[in-house]
Formats: sequence, structure tokens, C-alpha cells
Amino acid sequence: MNKFLLFLLMNLMAVLLAVPANVQATDDGRGTVKTVSNDISIRIGGTLQPRFTYTYDGGIDGAEDATERVGFGLRRLRVRLYTDIGDRLGVFLQMEGSGSSATWLDVRGEYRMNDHFTLRTGRFVGTQPRAYARTLHSCIDAIDRPAISDIWARMTIGADGRDYGVEAFWNSPNYEFRAFLHNGYNQSNFRSGISNFPATGGIDTDGFAFSASGTWWPSDRDELEIGAYAGINTAKNPLTQLSGIGRNYVNYSAQFYWGPLPGDQPFRVKADLIGISYQEVEIFGAENYIGGSLFGSVLVAPQVEVFAMGEYWYGDRGNRESFGQTFATAGATYSLSALQGRPFQNNRITLAYSLRAHESDLLNFDRDPAHVLMLQSQFYF
Repeated sequence: MNKFLLFLLMNLMAVLLAVPANVQATDDGRGTVKTVSNDISIRIGGTLQPRFTYTYDGGIDGAEDATERVGFGLRRLRVRLYTDIGDRLGVFLQMEGSGSSATWLDVRGEYRMNDHFTLRTGRFVGTQPRAYARTLHSCIDAIDRPAISDIWARMTIGADGRDYGVEAFWNSPNYEFRAFLHNGYNQSNFRSGISNFPATGGIDTDGFAFSASGTWWPSDRDELEIGAYAGINTAKNPLTQLSGIGRNYVNYSAQFYWGPLPGDQPFRVKADLIGISYQEVEIFGAENYIGGSLFGSVLVAPQVEVFAMGEYWYGDRGNRESFGQTFATAGATYSLSALQGRPFQNNRITLAYSLRAHESDLLNFDRDPAHVLMLQSQFYF
């Protein structure tokens, strides 16, 4: 099925490219715009991220369970299709694969009520902590997003950071506000109709999630950025289950960025805070998690950025053992697109080393550190 979807999308693109149209190149690295008619324009884009990885996990201290892996792979292979219909309507489709399979990540429609206010609906990256999928995959500072944001996703809505819902988006040069009403789990696609009655089996899914965020740029958007996020989720999805019991939770985040994107400033500093609080469950009690991340970089040449990042994630697990994790990352990026006078983040090669250390793991075992060395190239258009 996934191969069929990829085949269908590629053929659709071929047809669109064959239609006589006015062609206009863009200067933002986001593909070429084709005007199919007086009121329809289409832009096609893509991303390829080949990666070489070496990992070593020391395992439990004193036990002979260390693991070592080395090899090549594809972190992302994506195809994007942007369509504008007149001045008000837009459609965004994005498919991701690894070479052997493909799936839809984003299927989003939007209505632009005016220059500032937009309504979006479908499956897409809605309101969430800035450090996760709202930082586009092409604009990640290192090779991966901060570990604390990845942990947040795997404990809340799901690892790809998307969800089904409706978002109101208000934007101006200095402010941005988002409000997102969504299902609360990225696998919950409700499609049942009256012809499916009566429904049998399954679980109750009468809860929703609501998330909101605000961002402020005192000056230009490549300088200082300050923002906050908060959300509540009553879907009790499988990621929240404890001994088979789904839980409600609240979550929050805040960011302070000087230079949000790679190459924005001669030096950049980014700080993130992310937290999750699950409702109390009988016997186990309430659970609270909080993490912090601090990133810094220096542009040593117009096309070279050196960076380092430290993170800490702590879990207060109520009546069970609490735990902590420390993450450290250092590396450098060489921008091929900056050499051509294009955005620094578009096409680049990044080398990074990461370390993960535990105060204790979930079973209260002492663990040796884990080491990861990655070399990744990015081709983005």
C-alpha cells in the first residue's frame, strides 16, 4: 500500500510537471514554483539525509551486555507538495520513506482568512514544544533534535510529532499565537460513519487534547526568540498507560533562543525547558518529568559552525524509583549551500558525537555510558 501511495504521488508530480506552466524559481531553497493556472500554483520539494552511525552502549555496569553497531542508513527521504489555490486556500502533503517503504506524514489543508490569521486541519505538526517538530527537520542544529524533546514526543502524542486536529494560527512580524484542538495521539484517525454501527470492541476514545503557544521576536526573527507552550491531553492514549491504565496529563515548555536556525548568528545560544505531569493513578501515584537543554554554537567561517549541547532529563515516578539521564553532544557543520550564497541550513554535512549517561535506569541498575558518533549529509530543495 505504501509503495502504491509513493507511486501515485510520483506520477502526480510527473503529470503536474508536464502541464504547460509559468515557472518561477524561489530563493528560499524550497523548490520551484509552477503556476498551473491563473489561481493555482504548485511547489515540489524534497529531502535526502544519508547517515553513517557508530554506537556503543556499555549496558548494565558489571554485566557483559554491551552492544556495538556500525553502518550506513537513510535518516530521511521525503517528498513534499505545496499547492496554493487562489489567495486563501492551501494544501500541504509530505511523504517519508527509507528506500523500501513510504508513508504519509502530513496531509494538511488551510484557509488563510487574512494576512495574519490561518485555520489548518488534517494530520500535521500542530502546537507543541518548539524544540520538537516545530523545528523543521532541515533546520535541526546538530543531527538530531534535543533528546528531551524526543522523549517528550514518545511519552505524549507519538514519535513523529503529528496529530489529527484543527489549529488556529495568528502570525505577525513580532508575534505568533497557536491554538490546537486535536485527538491526542498520532495513531487515532477516526473514520467511522453511521454505516459502521454498532461498533464493537476497542476502547473509549471520548477525550481530546488542547494545546496553545505564544512566541515573541523583539526584532528580526533570526535574532532573539522567546516563547512558551502548554497543553492538556485527556485521550488516555497507549503511550500514557501504566499497568494498562491510560492517564490524562498536562505538559509545558519554554524556549529562549538567540539565533534560532543554523548559521543565523556569529554565535548562537538556545535554551529549552520541557515538562510532563501525569494524573495520579491508584497504587502508583502521580508522575512528573522535566528536562532542560542548553545549546551553543560559533560560526568560525561563513560555511562552518561548531556546536555543543548539554541536556538533563529527570523523572519523579511517584511511588516508584525516580531516575535521571544526562546527554551531551558536540560537533561541527559544513554548509555546502552557504558556499553558494543560499540558506546555511539547506545543504550541509554534519559530524556529531553524543554521550548518554544514567544516574540510574528505570530498574535502578547502574549503567555504563552510551556513545554515538554520526556523520550525516543533507540535500534539501
